[in-house]
Amino acid sequence: MMDKVFTIKGHKISALIIDEDSLKFSSQNHDTYSTFQEAWNKALSFATKVEIKYDAIKSIKKEENEDDILIKYKTLGGIPIDCEFSFINKEDYDVFFSYFIKNQYYQKTNEALTPFRAIRNYLIGLVATIAYTIFSYYEAIAIENGTIEEANSNKAKVFNYVVGLLGDKGVIAVGLSMAIFFIYKIWTRYKNPPNQICLVPPNI
Repeated sequence: MMDKVFTIKGHKISALIIDEDSLKFSSQNHDTYSTFQEAWNKALSFATKVEIKYDAIKSIKKEENEDDILIKYKTLGGIPIDCEFSFINKEDYDVFFSYFIKNQYYQKTNEALTPFRAIRNYLIGLVATIAYTIFSYYEAIAIENGTIEEANSNKAKVFNYVVGLLGDKGVIAVGLSMAIFFIYKIWTRYKNPPNQICLVPPNI
């Protein structure tokens, strides 16, 4: 357990404390451990709170030259889920990993990813980008022709506004630039798969 608040970056989380039996994430920023705990213990709060019990963690992974840490764990219902975040202060990585190795007795391994594992997520991103670009392209044409159905939600209205602003050529340009990025990452990672730090708890 550490009396420190770690500043992090992740989906709806910006602060982390290492508690006695769990990791606690919050969307609120806190300067001290005590203020974090006080806010955490409040029954009514608009903050996003995520708690990961140590006995629910399956693995903690981080690729070399990448900032994101990926924690795989199980919820109370036994459903596997991921939590991904990165530290703002680079020195906090060593503190975090050292805690799990020295205090929680996690086993550390360095493994080289296979070419497929190295590009898997980027392949998914490429396919999704192509599909989304095609959909947006036809939506842009429908907007231009005035044949699109009226949006019923705010998200749909924002989407239609952005697509209408870009136009069909703009949609293709944005989609192409994203596809080129994914293709570049796939090519470089397939040729030279990165190493990955992996921590697993002692009971696995």
